[in-house]
Amino acid sequence: MTGLVAPNAQPGSKPAAILDAAVRLFLDSGFGTVSMDMVARAAGVSKATLYAHFRSKDELFAAMMAQRCDGLMDGMACEALCGMPVAEALALIARRFIVLLLSPKTLAAHRVVLAEAHRFPDLARAFYESGPAVAIGRLSAFLADADRRGRLSVPDPDLAAEQFLGMLKSHLHLRLLLGMEQAPDEAETARFVNGAVGLFTRGYAPAVNPPDPSGS
Repeated sequence: MTGLVAPNAQPGSKPAAILDAAVRLFLDSGFGTVSMDMVARAAGVSKATLYAHFRSKDELFAAMMAQRCDGLMDGMACEALCGMPVAEALALIARRFIVLLLSPKTLAAHRVVLAEAHRFPDLARAFYESGPAVAIGRLSAFLADADRRGRLSVPDPDLAAEQFLGMLKSHLHLRLLLGMEQAPDEAETARFVNGAVGLFTRGYAPAVNPPDPSGS
């Protein structure tokens, strides 16, 4: 399911009705207890219509996550970020990532996956590939471009992307998953963003006098 793209789910469309019903059922009842029959009934569509848009429950769950990521990660492609100053682009990525990661629906989806991944490994893979892997891939592409331009020194963009997003999650994400505290306000979010961006840009700063590639 790598690279799954959310279907065209314009308001009022059949895919939109199906995804809305799936969100309610999955987050209220978990993954294992929800059937495709239940989704079809809740969405007010036939099973034939449901399967015309989503071939399996795994694919439906992944599409649900992909739709959410597409909405909040819109404009995060490398082409949209590469003209910005590095720190500004990283701050934009960080803010959108935190909004996505710490939203009540995303936290609820995390809990569903963590509770049922051992019984439904395809669910865990679908969740990862339609959500976290998308964020890592887009950030990695941006970092690779920054390295080529000499704006940062990033020998391993994939690793660096995971490090940056890991700093943003910190232990705050775990505390929220456990219901120990509320989502951060704007000031607290800015503290996480500024701290991660500052540490990252210092750690991956380019050499002051990069070597001459011609060797002269």
